[in-house]
Amino acid sequence: MSNTTTLEEANELELELTVNELLRVQLPDDPNSDNYYSRIENIEGKMLSVTLPTDNRGAPLPIHPDMMLSFSLVRDGNAYAFNGLVDKVPDRPLPVVTIIVSSAIERIQRRQDFRVKCLIPVEIIAALPEVSSELKPTVLRLKTSTYDLSASGVSLRISMSIPVGTFPLIILSLPDEGSRIRVSCRVVHCFAAPDNTGRFHIGIQFMNLEENNRARIVRFVYRSQLKGIRK
Repeated sequence: MSNTTTLEEANELELELTVNELLRVQLPDDPNSDNYYSRIENIEGKMLSVTLPTDNRGAPLPIHPDMMLSFSLVRDGNAYAFNGLVDKVPDRPLPVVTIIVSSAIERIQRRQDFRVKCLIPVEIIAALPEVSSELKPTVLRLKTSTYDLSASGVSLRISMSIPVGTFPLIILSLPDEGSRIRVSCRVVHCFAAPDNTGRFHIGIQFMNLEENNRARIVRFVYRSQLKGIRK
């Protein structure tokens, strides 16, 4: 069996798949699909052998033959996606599933959708709206850690709420050799975190992220996913 699939072998795919490629797996109608991962073990024509998809805790997913899955991957900062039909599910303990590639692999504009849970030092500076016309806005300056991160935004879990529509400045400290990332943002959602700790889940969208910093975040997210799948 070869280690790559050619354009001719895979319906003129726009990208060659390679052994050890990290894949994100999406299940039909599953809201948690962003947290499922697999890796290519072998390639033969349009047949892929992939590790049994698992969640972030390593629990295997309930997949079965004839189930259609959506796969995506990141290569050189670009995102690609394709569909695959589950052909064979292994008898345990061999965690390898056979997939029939059933669509072309196409580049997609979804780099920002690749998200990873991580604790990255972050500082948030925001002018919170006044509660009455007689009060001045409150300036919030908070140092905390991210809850998760993507190239389109970041989320936090903190002990206070921040109104939707607030425009904070975010300062991220990625664990690479680059400088801190300063970017203007917008709060897109704020709700009580489901862990009953009294914290709030704050979703923040980047507004003017420079392309070189976007590429740094994409690399960090991809490498974090790869590290997780190799554990």
